[in-house]
Amino acid sequence: MSNFVVRFLTALVGIPIILGILYVGPSAGWFALCGVAMLIAAWEFLTMTHPDDPAGRWIGMVLSSGVFAALVSTHFGTVHGLWLGVALAALAPITLLASLGRPEHIPTALPRNGALLMAPLYLAVPMAALALVRTFGTFNQGGGLCLLTMMFAWMGDTGGYFAGKGIGGPKLYPSVSPNKTWSGALGGLGGSVLGSVVAHFVFLPALSLAQGVALALAAGAFGQIGDLCESILKRSAGVKDSGAILPGHGGILDRIDALLFCGLTMFVALQSGWLEGFVQRARL
Repeated sequence: MSNFVVRFLTALVGIPIILGILYVGPSAGWFALCGVAMLIAAWEFLTMTHPDDPAGRWIGMVLSSGVFAALVSTHFGTVHGLWLGVALAALAPITLLASLGRPEHIPTALPRNGALLMAPLYLAVPMAALALVRTFGTFNQGGGLCLLTMMFAWMGDTGGYFAGKGIGGPKLYPSVSPNKTWSGALGGLGGSVLGSVVAHFVFLPALSLAQGVALALAAGAFGQIGDLCESILKRSAGVKDSGAILPGHGGILDRIDALLFCGLTMFVALQSGWLEGFVQRARL
């Protein structure tokens, strides 16, 4: 089967599961899904940065798990914001202390510590933000906002794929991603905008078309930047995919690279009050 068919079949299995978690299961299920996806992506990332250092990977996993849990707990008032700030400030000393206990890795201590600091910031913070999107508005609105965020990323990816294949043209950033074109980038923005239109008329009528389109353009653009950022990381590590857990897609990080940036964009838009009509209400 072609790669596109495999990707389609994988999505055919995954989408009903995600919809069930968003609209049928409790909100805690969405937090768990985001947490598990973050952990798998963190393992893939740390495998690229620490290929011969399993102990280092586990240190990064613990740090990422702690940051994710702290951010979610702070939102619900179970952890004070001051302690969250202390915990984040302690990330650097913790990674340096880990290096002191492992002198055999002194020649590569600097890049390894940099990767250990990056994992929680690059993965745990955005995935916690995406998890918290679920807490805005009513139960159905919170689920719809999460679904729309995923549509910004994944419909943008699909629109970019078909526009790039069908139109081609000048390359977008050949030194980072040789196959991406300017036509694909514009097609990706079109896919994200289409997602906002579908959301307005199908499952999220409280989101106006004007707000939806503006948000789609911002989230879609940041999502494409997220895709390029992951491409840099993979090129640096000398790998094609971050993993192989999803047939046709590669790893979890390959699938959420744009979603990380889209989730942050959606959370900031909601938290800032820019999206009128959605009242924050924490639920578990």
